[in-house]
Amino acid sequence: MKKLMLAVLAFTLALWVVAGTQLFAQTGSQQSQSDQNQANSQTQTSAKTGQNQNMSGNVSANGKKFVSDKDSKSYKVDNPDALKGHESQHVAVIVHVDPDTGDLHIMQVEVPEQ
Repeated sequence: MKKLMLAVLAFTLALWVVAGTQLFAQTGSQQSQSDQNQANSQTQTSAKTGQNQNMSGNVSANGKKFVSDKDSKSYKVDNPDALKGHESQHVAVIVHVDPDTGDLHIMQVEVPEQ
């Protein structure tokens, strides 16, 4: 009887160890997949935001729009405070262009010498 109880106990312990190992492997796999998804998301985000671009053009009277010299395209400025004091002026700017909305985020403003 003791041998049977010992065999059942050993079998139960073996099942518990195998189940724990599989659960750990599955959790590790999910963690790895989560890390990979996060890395892909960051790559896509950096591709969307793009790099700094240099532009020159005119600031609208209210400072909320910028018209590019290159293609006469009008852009909405998402941070108009950066253009304060440059309303209705011709300026050179360094910007990020949001590819989804086409909005500009002004990084730096300079008044070109004339």
